[in-house]
Amino acid sequence: MMERIDWIVEEREGNSRLDRFLRIRLPGLPAKSIRFAIEAGEVRVNGMPGEKGESLRVGDRVFVNRIAEERDWLPWPGELPGASVLYEDECVAVLEKPPDVHTEPQRPIEKGTLAGFLLHRYPIVEQISPTPGLTLLTRLDYATSGAIPAALNEPSFARLIREREQGRIRKVYACVVAGRLREEMVLSGRIDSGGGAKVKVLSGSREMDPLRWTTVTPIREGENATLVRASICRGKRHQIRAHLAAAGFPILGDRRYSAVPPMGPGKERLMLHASEVEFPHPRTGSLVRVVSPPPGEFQVI
Repeated sequence: MMERIDWIVEEREGNSRLDRFLRIRLPGLPAKSIRFAIEAGEVRVNGMPGEKGESLRVGDRVFVNRIAEERDWLPWPGELPGASVLYEDECVAVLEKPPDVHTEPQRPIEKGTLAGFLLHRYPIVEQISPTPGLTLLTRLDYATSGAIPAALNEPSFARLIREREQGRIRKVYACVVAGRLREEMVLSGRIDSGGGAKVKVLSGSREMDPLRWTTVTPIREGENATLVRASICRGKRHQIRAHLAAAGFPILGDRRYSAVPPMGPGKERLMLHASEVEFPHPRTGSLVRVVSPPPGEFQVI
């Protein structure tokens, strides 16, 4: 972490945007470090909190209190309450992610992530990939729980990345949705994930790649909700949540895509759980299927 840096804007830097000024003055720093520092109020211009788009004038004083370096974004190794190893061999492990933790760091020096748990259990992965998610092959939202595979050696990592890009890592989720869903649905609406906290399902626009569709099958019906199974291969960010909400069956507890309140005890969390992952073994090619039983609150329906 770099601390207490003080500059005066020079003649050649006049009229520069603050974020561009910082990128030039701090070459090699990740763009997210600059964005995070500005948003956290760690950058001040003439004593006032800076804004990324503000224009600097010659003679302005820019003070950076703290700003993260590249290494500060790497996972912090440690145990993680609720996390466990569902499957492991010499090539791959499948981890259980608890709800309400990040899969990988979202802020500098963040403790308590699944990537940190992976690094704690398998230190070798730091030599395979220096990225914040290390060798995790899929991601789950903060509030989502369930199974995530990770490679444990370099050849397996390269092989499984190819399998992922070709849609051969299949993921199945347990969801509790509002309403009574009685027939299987294939949701193929095209998703616009270009920026913002939410993604959009484009009305009347069909995704041409079947690997990006969501197949939803009802499992058990309650009075006002249904336990369903949702399957994807090459999912986009928030795909299942957005597809189900657009189809009129939002996931209970999903405050981002639905106004439907939680329904009774055990429904305070987002009712979405990665219950199964299936992939070709990176060494043998045989299919590996690992199941993560949904937590008890999913059995209320």
